[in-house]
Amino acid sequence: MLLLDMDSREKATLQNCRNCLMEDLDPTKSFLAQLHYSNILTQDQVERVEKQVTRQDKVVTLMEILPRRGPRAFRQFVQVLRHDYQWISEKMETELNIQDYTQRIRTAVEERMRLNGEILRDKDYILKVLSETIVPIVLQEVSNISPTGSPSEALDQPLKDLISDHLMPLLKGPDGGKLKLDSLHYEILLTKISDLLDELAKRCWKSLGLDSEDGACTEYSIPKLIEKRFEDMKVEVLAMKKEAKKVKKVEEKLTAENQKYKLETKTLKDEVKKLKSDNQSNRQECKKLKDELKKSKMESEKLRQEVNNLKELLDSNGIDLRISSEFLGT
Repeated sequence: MLLLDMDSREKATLQNCRNCLMEDLDPTKSFLAQLHYSNILTQDQVERVEKQVTRQDKVVTLMEILPRRGPRAFRQFVQVLRHDYQWISEKMETELNIQDYTQRIRTAVEERMRLNGEILRDKDYILKVLSETIVPIVLQEVSNISPTGSPSEALDQPLKDLISDHLMPLLKGPDGGKLKLDSLHYEILLTKISDLLDELAKRCWKSLGLDSEDGACTEYSIPKLIEKRFEDMKVEVLAMKKEAKKVKKVEEKLTAENQKYKLETKTLKDEVKKLKSDNQSNRQECKKLKDELKKSKMESEKLRQEVNNLKELLDSNGIDLRISSEFLGT
């Protein structure tokens, strides 16, 4: 991705603070990790710095990379420095103020020359004197007047209020905590506001089910995305209602069939119960018949025995059973 150049004042500030950075800054792994996390350096650039043998070489490599990391790199770098190297960050902010005032004076001088048509033979010398003597004195005087030491107090406080009273409650809620903003310069505050707005936009996109790399995020505004998402949800809800009606009809049909099966099951149970009862009665009747049959067999056997006994008695008395039977008509 092509980055815009760092502001010329910020480049000059880095150059003028080079000795301070060379003397005190130690680009440790944790420090470089903070730069990577803040999107100041890429992973390849972090590895490039880490490959350097000495601390000074690492600082030199870092100073070569920073001016090419875009318009936000300087402010983010100063913000990272504030945690462990506050004296360096303060020096860089002071130097940036000098560069800012110098640029304004340079612009004013050039504008004056343009309007009057004058040619100042020693313009560069005059600008050098202004930047090295008058501007520091002016900044010192302003610092003595302002309790915060910042020449932009009138702008700082509204920015702090904007962050504390509006952006933070939107992101973290009313009880989401406070940021320490007292010592931040207005340019750092602008960077903080930009970061918070970026985070707010990402959270809005995430809530809408979109990824930050989705083309819709850059094609439409957040209100338009919300409206579009609302319309999509209305279509989804309508489709869900139609589907719910279908499900309800199927449910009613299944309920009716279930009721029918319950009635049929009850009827079958009653029939089975009746069959069991009839079967029990049949078993009792069969038992009774078996008992009667057994009794009949016993009586028949008894009669047969009596007949045999009678035959023997008749035979012993010389009576012919057959004649007697004919006589009896049997």
